[in-house]
This record gives sequence, structure tokens and C-alpha cells, in this order.
Amino acid sequence: MSKRKKHTKLKRPEAILGILITIIGGIIIYNLVNSIPTRNYSLEIDALKDPESLHVNSRVVLKNSGIQPLNDINIVYDKNIKFNEKINTIKPGETIILSPPSGASLNSVNIKTREGIDINKEFRSPIKLPGMIGS
Repeated sequence: MSKRKKHTKLKRPEAILGILITIIGGIIIYNLVNSIPTRNYSLEIDALKDPESLHVNSRVVLKNSGIQPLNDINIVYDKNIKFNEKINTIKPGETIILSPPSGASLNSVNIKTREGIDINKEFRSPIKLPGMIGS
């Protein structure tokens, strides 16, 4: 008597499911690795002005995306020393939201730190779409 070996064949839905799980796992691992800070000193800046019919909403978001804290942060609006702010320290991972001073024309913001970061960022305006609030 000869016994036949049973071969298990991978069925099509199981193969597709396995491939999808592998792809999703790869994307999750890629995003986790990219979110780990690699530089000692790094600063992300988002300068936003949203003009509406009666007033202008504006904000500057600063995020320390480095490993070390940032010290003596000097923020100057529109290259005018009259419109400036100072922040002592931003810890790693910390986000600070600032409201620009009234009277500033909100064209640009310049940020300098003691660690040598010097960034000049133009204010951006969000796209207005019909039917959206504020358009």
C-alpha cells in the first residue's frame, strides 16, 4: 500500500490576504522608522494666514522634531524687529502655537535659535473650496 502525500495548495483568497498583510505591515514599519528623530536639532514650522471677510485668522506652529531641546528661540515677523517674540526652550517633540502680533502684515516669519537654526518661512493661505466653511 502506498500512501499519497497530501499537498496543501495555497488558495487564491489566502494568497491575496497574505500579500495585503505583508504590504500593510511594511507600510506601518516604514512610517514608524521615519517618525524616529535622527537629527539633534530640527524645527518644523507652519505659518498660516486665513483671510476671511471681516478679519484674518493666523498662527505659527513650531515643533521641535529633533532629539535635543532648542533654546533662545527668536521669532521675527515680516523682518521687522518691532514684531518679535522670544521663547526660552522647546523640548523634543513639543509643539507651540503662536498668534502673530496685530499690525504685522503676515508675509513671512523668521526663526533663529541658539543652536544655529535660521529659517525664513512665508505665510501660506489655505485653498478655499465652494461650500466649505470660511469660503
